[in-house]
Amino acid sequence: MKYNLKSLEWLEGSIEKLQLQSTSKNQEEEDIQEDAENDESVSLLLEWKMRISTDSDKCTTCECDIDFDDRNAIVEHYKSAWHRTNLRRKNLKISVMNEEEFENYDENDEQLLTSKPSENESEDEEQEIDECLLPSGRSFFVHNKNVFSVSKAILHVDEKNVSFSTFTRPFDCVIILFNGGHFAAGVFENDRLVLHKSFHRYVARAKQGGVQSQYDSSHGNAKSAGAALRRYNEAKMKEEIQQIMRSWKEKLLKTRLIFIRCASYQKAVFFDAEAGILRGDERIRSVPFETKRPNIEEIHATWNRLQWVEEHGELNEFREQMSALNERKKKVQQKFEKKARKQFGDWDEKKEKERKKREEERKTDHVKVRVVEQKIDRWPELNDEWRKQAYNLIRLDDVDGIRKHIQTINEMHREQVMDYLRNARFSPNSSTFLHIVAAKELLNMLKFLLNEISCDPTSKDETGRPPYSLSASKQTKNVFIDFRVENPEKYTWTRTHIPEPAKPVILSVEEELRQSEKKKEKKMKQKENAKIRKEEEKKEEQERIERERWAKLSEREKRAEACERRLAGLPPISRCQQCGLVLAADSPSFQYSHFKFCSTQCVALHRKNNP
Repeated sequence: MKYNLKSLEWLEGSIEKLQLQSTSKNQEEEDIQEDAENDESVSLLLEWKMRISTDSDKCTTCECDIDFDDRNAIVEHYKSAWHRTNLRRKNLKISVMNEEEFENYDENDEQLLTSKPSENESEDEEQEIDECLLPSGRSFFVHNKNVFSVSKAILHVDEKNVSFSTFTRPFDCVIILFNGGHFAAGVFENDRLVLHKSFHRYVARAKQGGVQSQYDSSHGNAKSAGAALRRYNEAKMKEEIQQIMRSWKEKLLKTRLIFIRCASYQKAVFFDAEAGILRGDERIRSVPFETKRPNIEEIHATWNRLQWVEEHGELNEFREQMSALNERKKKVQQKFEKKARKQFGDWDEKKEKERKKREEERKTDHVKVRVVEQKIDRWPELNDEWRKQAYNLIRLDDVDGIRKHIQTINEMHREQVMDYLRNARFSPNSSTFLHIVAAKELLNMLKFLLNEISCDPTSKDETGRPPYSLSASKQTKNVFIDFRVENPEKYTWTRTHIPEPAKPVILSVEEELRQSEKKKEKKMKQKENAKIRKEEEKKEEQERIERERWAKLSEREKRAEACERRLAGLPPISRCQQCGLVLAADSPSFQYSHFKFCSTQCVALHRKNNP
């Protein structure tokens, strides 16, 4: 089963650091377990597990016996066509062949290599890979007596281990993908993509790979038109990326994590003091897995995959597995040491151990021992379960639920509850409940915290912002402004950034008369404009009716009507022969034969209807 940081399972039970305890009385085994009591050792052990089979004298690919003491036999097997064929088949998720099957195998038969496994086989192999191919750089923890791990890259600078806050806070970060002229970047806040940009420029050499600058540095400047174009695009792309980073400076300074996926020689593009990213910034992390072509979809996919949580099974079984792996690893090391002795001769083991011990002491002699002061819990009567439930109810905007939840605490300790709701802090920015509610725009809970709990709107997070500054919508800001109106003397309002409400303007008698006159004039103008508009509409309607009537007349009737106007001494009316629009004397007209038209469209339509 796949888990991520937002899975609901983490809300139940505690999150503890993985502690591998010794299961044997043998001092030798205890030393082995001590070597594995950190995340890096566990990751290395799990990676080492995939390099050896259950039988250390077998090839993990071909599953055949090999004499590991004979180097020539190992090299000969790895170079053989049988081993290379099985490697290709394993990459294509096709079952490997034994030696007898390989002898009857036809290399020209592409069907075996291209045929796809069944769905069930594919799922089983994928599950096996998930269990074994665990990358290094994992942080392991225990939840409900099961071992899990997340990528260390998602932990903040001030965090060493996974904690409950890792799963409750939003996964805010900046992700930048840059490869082969393709660039994509996104800023995530409150689990939403709030800013993103992607574009592409032609900088890579077709069918040869690598950007033009890399080719120039190794082979000299090429003089072709394509090389010049790629060189120009590369410089232009660098300018555009730096411009984007500078425009995002505020977001880049605020974020706690910056993930960059690009070639090592391209990372210098992102180090810009004006953009707020410097070389050596502890927030910068490499994306710990392969990514596809940079685009917005891949930004989303990378953000989701960074939140994956790997499951490693039940705690006791995991400990036994680590112990067995340590023993096997030690045996393999002893085997290679024995072989090295035969090849290079014996050495004084005692002196070698003393030398290693001196090296270890030299590595740690700069570490000073400091007394760790135990933090005093301000709210001892509120257990972790109660606090988790309160946190969830507040984020769900459940005012009735939080009221009932408060009632579950004895009245003697009710003051601790109020103090917790007012002053509790949460990562990543040391935010209070009021900060969280304002940022999430939970209006009902915001009113409850301000009016009933008396949360302090002047409190600031570690970025120096009060709750009002996190409000995004006008409705949320109005709640703070209304609270200031109701409590004008309660706080130093300048520290809250809540603006003063608009004061009613008191006018003198003369100003009121002047305003009333302006209103009357405005109304009169509106009436006149409405009257003019009605007359124009009436005139347009009459013209439309007249045009429709004229269009229905036959040619004989039109000529008769024109003759009547001449006999009556009225000026002639020139109309478009097709649509009936009156043609003004100064307006351009179009004519063929004795017909006149208002536009070329009418000319074409008339010719079409009268061929």
